[in-house]
Amino acid sequence: MERFAIVDIETTGSHARGHGITEIAIVITDGCDVLDRWETLVDPGLPIPTHITKLTGIDDTMVESAPTFEAVADELEDWLADAVFVAHNVGFDYAFIRGHFETMGRVWKRPKLCTVRMARKLLLGHASYSLGNLCSDLGISNDARHRAMGDCAATVELFHRMLKTERATEVVSSMLKRGERESWLPQHVPASDFERLPTKPGVYRFLDRKGTAIYIGMSHNVRHRVRTHFNGDMASSRRQAFLRDIYSIEAEETGSALLARLREDELIRKHWPIHNRAQKSVAMRTAIIPYTDQKGFNRFHLKRQRHIKQAMRWFYRDEDARTWLHGQARKHELDPELLGLGSDGRATERDDSSETVRSHNQGIEALTKAARHSQRVAIIEKGRNHHESAVILVDRGVVQGWCYTEESIERFEQLDEIVPIKAGSATSDAIVQRALHEFSTGKTKLYVWEECATKKPPEGGLFV
Repeated sequence: MERFAIVDIETTGSHARGHGITEIAIVITDGCDVLDRWETLVDPGLPIPTHITKLTGIDDTMVESAPTFEAVADELEDWLADAVFVAHNVGFDYAFIRGHFETMGRVWKRPKLCTVRMARKLLLGHASYSLGNLCSDLGISNDARHRAMGDCAATVELFHRMLKTERATEVVSSMLKRGERESWLPQHVPASDFERLPTKPGVYRFLDRKGTAIYIGMSHNVRHRVRTHFNGDMASSRRQAFLRDIYSIEAEETGSALLARLREDELIRKHWPIHNRAQKSVAMRTAIIPYTDQKGFNRFHLKRQRHIKQAMRWFYRDEDARTWLHGQARKHELDPELLGLGSDGRATERDDSSETVRSHNQGIEALTKAARHSQRVAIIEKGRNHHESAVILVDRGVVQGWCYTEESIERFEQLDEIVPIKAGSATSDAIVQRALHEFSTGKTKLYVWEECATKKPPEGGLFV
């Protein structure tokens, strides 16, 4: 069955060189039915021009906490795996994505189809073949024009309609016709190594002649990701040396992409392969930092930083941190200024008596205790088979440990016995923090079990 990836992107400008991507949407279809879909905002790494914001509605604030292209590159590659890349004016979308991969030092290629060219061959007689005009002529609705998923969904409908026309098979075949690929596996790697690779989430290792790991990676689809390492030309001397050093490939399934990211980080820190570059940068967060002033008041201040050390709590956006603190000030009857929110404009002088300090600090202690208690959670993910589950124990955004288990889990307290403590890292913390943030905003599905919640495990005690 042929798979097609219908793609639409929003950008900061009209050409790939010097401009960034702000949004990506993908719909996977077999030509008749939609099979899956994915979308994400992207931090372009540069300001979004005013005229682009007016056109798309996407501004700098919207992408402030969005992942960079580098952060979603592997996931994007997996979504486009084993599918024909389809877009309206495909050269635009394809050039941007290929160019972004090239800036990462990666070669990326896919067979592609242009729905503009298809329409000119299959839908004759239109005055204009822009997406907007074609949709208007054909009665295809698009309630979100110039947003990635809105235009993408409209292109899917247009594509499906064209495939039902009489000459569609002939036209698509001629557009996809291309020559045979050259042999692509490194000379020392046996084909059986590649054939054994899983097509599920996991980590993989490239080993040298001595069996030493020289590169470690992860993917939603390990076999496809490994294949992409060997695409493209061999012009770079560094690339030639890299391929020449690979003698075998190993991989292990992890059950989920989240566990693959954690396992990848663990293995890289254990082996420090020579061809792995520095770990991905950690996003900026707004940390709520506690301190005691000279008069004895326990206070907070807000600080934008990449780590969350000494933080009582943290948020991706400053406004979310402030909203939360305002709510806590009302709940615990605390002075907003002492919570890092600034003066409320009143000219009254604060009572600094010992009784006032004691009362205030009791409120801060109650706030802190409740906040910290509510932040200890367990993330339950799929295991490597249907008998087991993966458990990640997180305390205030910091990974305490993770493991696979076949045990029946009935109470949260059991996890302290089941989950071994691991020496984590800023990268592993950021991986889990991003997953929890996307869960809280509805961008991803997770089973998150809060220690303080009354929520019970699924019947039977196993999370599968």
